[in-house]
Amino acid sequence: MAISKHDYGAHRSVEPDSALPMAVERAPDFGVAHFDLNEVTSGGVCYSTKDGFRRFQSGGDLLNDIWLTNLDQVPKEMPSLKSNKFLQTKITTLAEDLGVELTGFKQVGGVDKGGMVDVARVLTHTRDIAVAAYAWKSLDRDWSRPRLSDCIAEILPAYERTVPQVEVALRGAHQSWSSPQMQPKVAYDRGSRMIYFRRNRIQHALDVMRVPLPANGWSAYDPVNGLDGLVDPWLPSLVEVAIEWRGATPELVSLIAFGSDASRSTIRRWVCQIELIWLLKYARITVLSAYVANSASQLPSQLQAPPLVVGDPVYQLSIPHGLVAEAHWVGLARPRYDWKTRQTEVTTTSVWFRAMDRAISFQMALVAHQMGGNVSGYGAGGVQVRFDNPGIEQLLEINDALGACHPCLASEIVGRERGDL
Repeated sequence: MAISKHDYGAHRSVEPDSALPMAVERAPDFGVAHFDLNEVTSGGVCYSTKDGFRRFQSGGDLLNDIWLTNLDQVPKEMPSLKSNKFLQTKITTLAEDLGVELTGFKQVGGVDKGGMVDVARVLTHTRDIAVAAYAWKSLDRDWSRPRLSDCIAEILPAYERTVPQVEVALRGAHQSWSSPQMQPKVAYDRGSRMIYFRRNRIQHALDVMRVPLPANGWSAYDPVNGLDGLVDPWLPSLVEVAIEWRGATPELVSLIAFGSDASRSTIRRWVCQIELIWLLKYARITVLSAYVANSASQLPSQLQAPPLVVGDPVYQLSIPHGLVAEAHWVGLARPRYDWKTRQTEVTTTSVWFRAMDRAISFQMALVAHQMGGNVSGYGAGGVQVRFDNPGIEQLLEINDALGACHPCLASEIVGRERGDL
């Protein structure tokens, strides 16, 4: 029985490019601000490529430009300050990827040197790519959202319409970061390290956004027909399931972390087709109810990542291009806030993108687990895992087995083995 006529391509009308308001304002500079006590009321050191280094007494001294900080949270009344979640990657992690210490700074012959300088240059390049790639309507105000992904999602020219008939199913099927509750295999000593292995950001974004999406309405599916009609990728499905783990060890069940989103306290019962297919490898699935889309389509061209971000294979070597590409797909994968209804809406795009991301990330987590690591979380094209006193050669072997990109090494390990520490 067909219950809705929903064309994925049925978006709100978009004016031609010539009619869009032109961005004539100057984009704010991006800088790095490191708070000494990890509190907005404390002082610290900041650096921007425009003004160089300076000390500040509190966050109130940083009211101009955009400052990426080491803070977990920033006050809403200080929109110029961004938390360490603004880019999905903490600035301390960016510093590690660059092989520098974030708080290091000095002047040599009148030239600014140090980790803050290197990170600030990456942030400035990231801003320049984002400014050039998207049709910003107000360059001085469009950065007000807490994350770059939110800023990009806000200016994309079209949004998917929600389908009330499958709203409950979509909410139940959405899961982002997975948090396994696993017991350590060994008693880790002080030499153990928590490492985040990550795929190349651009490659992961392209893989996620390549998944076929539901289109042209949904039909209710009779559970008596079993699973055969629910696994055709060109007829996407949403399925309410009962799961009986078969042949899966308790460790593997914990690793799958079904419903164990870091922000959830309830166990979900709905899955989309992508997750259904890989769960069938490990569990006996009983279909309680389901919906099947009438067709599938690729992500509409107006929502694809711009060529200036992903259009050249060489961009995969660029950290700034990768940060923008990641922000693009994450913006589409996050539930959308409807300012008219004041409610958060989960879209089919967000569910399918998160499921694809979770499927890829789970395979990385499984390999890391099989290689002796203790997995604490996975998602966003990566896995966070603890290893006991790893060396560079071991980490490189694990890195290659996981299909992760370089660099993946914690800076203290590199420093220890080359004699810096």
